[in-house]
Amino acid sequence: MNQLLSILLLAAPAANAMAAYMAELPQQIRAMVETDSCVLPEDFTVSDFTAQSQDNGNTLDAFEFGFTDDKTTVSTTCYFNSTSVPVVEGGRTPRYPCEDARALFIWQNSQLTLIEKVCPGDDGLADYEAAGTAVIEVSCGDDTDTDDTCAGGCSAGEVTARFPVYE
Repeated sequence: MNQLLSILLLAAPAANAMAAYMAELPQQIRAMVETDSCVLPEDFTVSDFTAQSQDNGNTLDAFEFGFTDDKTTVSTTCYFNSTSVPVVEGGRTPRYPCEDARALFIWQNSQLTLIEKVCPGDDGLADYEAAGTAVIEVSCGDDTDTDDTCAGGCSAGEVTARFPVYE
């Protein structure tokens, strides 16, 4: 009996966390998750961040990084350069698509906001987006260095928002 009680007590925090997580989701997406027709991201990894800067990293002229979400199995490369074309939806901040169009990003103040399109509807298009932010510590050569290459390494991010796709 004590072993059963111990197991129940150990499982209680996980059960409470899942209940709180599900309570935050809209009814429609909750139903999709419960029937396994939708996989919601929880976290992601930004890797191999490299950039070009003419002013020692104050502004980035171009950059590239890898985006991986193990839970949804999205793994792609994302780029920003002079030919990048933003996606502007509903008056929101312009986003830039990655090679896999399910992933988009916004670069502001040394932070990457990653947006992942999830939960395809009957038409095959994503009905929801999940977003989170990763801080990228960019390191460039010193002021006397003529090389304009910068690096940011890897960073983990947590999905903090889920919302319907507005197009």
